[in-house]
Amino acid sequence: MEQRLSAIVRRIVDTDPILQECLARGVANYSETARRIKPLVEKEAGTSASLEAIKTALIRYAHRLREKGVALSAMPQQILARSSLELRMGVTVIVAKHSALEKIVRLLSELLGKARLLFVMQSIAGIVVIVSKEYADYVLASLSGDVLEVSKDRSVIVIASPREVITTPGFLAYITGLFARNNINIEQIESVFTDTIIVLSPSDAMKAFQLLNTAIEEAKLIQSETG
Repeated sequence: MEQRLSAIVRRIVDTDPILQECLARGVANYSETARRIKPLVEKEAGTSASLEAIKTALIRYAHRLREKGVALSAMPQQILARSSLELRMGVTVIVAKHSALEKIVRLLSELLGKARLLFVMQSIAGIVVIVSKEYADYVLASLSGDVLEVSKDRSVIVIASPREVITTPGFLAYITGLFARNNINIEQIESVFTDTIIVLSPSDAMKAFQLLNTAIEEAKLIQSETG
């Protein structure tokens, strides 16, 4: 029963990144955490469990996390410390039908190197074209009849990261979690090679940009202190 209880506690902790990080950093209140997850533990176990047994399982798992060096933000922060930001305002986001692919390919050939910003991404719902304001009307006219949705006056933040971001787990989760905790809504997000492209409303964009700038500076400071 003890091993099964420990496994259940680990599964519950692993579904909550914030709780997992607190345990890994040694800042969690074990008694309070045990009290909070007790109903979940008992539901999964199908039987009652003592607070002391849950607390013991939490303490053991916290030791394992620290031994493995699993502080969730550590690896993403290392990437963030070596990343740079770019903010583009006045961007139009167009969602077109898949049938517009040939038109979009021709537009790409025509606008490549001319438009200040031009991203094209295919999804299950359609093809997303993100273009700077000066060519937005031209793209819309060229895709006439194939446009599903248009969002004008959007803002785009591009996070340019080192190549290691491709193989680093948790980077996107770190960024989206940072935004969620600060009530910033992400309208679109894409990971393209070493770039993370985030589309936001103008009102959220400045707040997000400042937040990321601060996060980068803090990550650099942490890296310098830890060597």
